[in-house]
Order: sequence, then C-alpha cells, then structure tokens
Amino acid sequence: MPEPRERVPETPVQWASPGEFGQPAATDIRTGVATPLLAGFSIALLASVGQGPGSFRWAGATIFFLLLAGGFFTLSLQVGFRSRSKLYSRDEALSWGRINQLPDDVDERVRAEVQRRHVALWRRSQRFVQISYNAGIATLAFALSLAAAPPTRYGDDPLTGAEQGWRWGAATLGLLFTIFQVGWIVHDEFRHRKRLREARQRTGGVRP
Repeated sequence: MPEPRERVPETPVQWASPGEFGQPAATDIRTGVATPLLAGFSIALLASVGQGPGSFRWAGATIFFLLLAGGFFTLSLQVGFRSRSKLYSRDEALSWGRINQLPDDVDERVRAEVQRRHVALWRRSQRFVQISYNAGIATLAFALSLAAAPPTRYGDDPLTGAEQGWRWGAATLGLLFTIFQVGWIVHDEFRHRKRLREARQRTGGVRP
C-alpha cells in the first residue's frame, strides 16, 4: 500500500501595503486639499498681476512662473486623482464578496495579485505626483519673490526709500524660502534614492 504523500504547505497569500501606512492619508490631503488650493491661488494671483502690471517690477516673469506653478499643481492633481483608485487594502478587495465562480482560496490569490499590481502602479504615480507638487511649491515661492520686488513707480508717484526697502526685503525673504524649499526637495530625493538602493540590495537587485 503506497504511503500517503505529505501535503506541501501553500505559501501564504501576499497582499501589498502602501509602504508607509500614513502615506494614503497624507496623499489624500495633498491631492484633495493642498494642491487645489495652491493651484487656485496661483491662478488668482496671475489674474491680479495681469490686470495691474504697473504694480510689479517684472510682471511678465511673474506671470510666467505663476502659470508654470499652476501647471505643476494641476498635473499633480490630475495624476493623483486618477491613480487613487489603484490604492486599496485587503479588506476593501474582499468586501465586494463573491464576483466569480472560483474557490475562495483561489479567488483571494487572484485578488491579491491584482492588488499588488495596482499598488505598484500607485507607487509609481505617486513619484510623479510628489515631484510635480514639489516643483509647483518651489516655482510658486519664486514667483512670489518676483511679485514682491518693487516697481519703478506707483502710478505717477515715485516709490519712497522706505517702501522700496520693505519690498526688496520681502523679495529677499521670498528667495530665501525658495532656496529652503529647493534644498528640502533635493534632500528628500536623495533619501528616497538611498532607500531604493538599500531595498534593491536586500532583494538582490529586484526593483521593490
């Protein structure tokens, strides 16, 4: 009589996580609240500069960078909104109940595989969203610096020394904020690339 074969244990079903568990909430706030507000502010300020160019020293350059900032924010908003449907948890994937005739264990593995692909797509999209959002922040800060610079005249009246000093001080402060934002963005980018290298070393060169 043949001996019964030992049953090979099945590998557990692998579901994907967003990487950092607070990331989905932060992404929703950025895409659903911060980005639309900043895009709207950029467009509103652009309209103000266009209607009163005499109140700005470099009206054309200010309009250009405000439009560029609004474009970055709009791209971040669109990609973030479209990719959000690709991020969902195990409980959400199973909450629909039975949608096919597969056995329960097979159905869960299929859903887990689809969920892993979707989360990977969401992560790639978030890189674009983050870069576009950061570029918008830096560009908006630079545009505000240009807007703060004093014009040569206020209508028919020349600017006083004190008024010029305040506005040049505001422009300088805006440039400092711009440099700080750019440095922060570059620092975060280096940290992200370092984490990727470490993850690839742990996985033998496979992209996480």
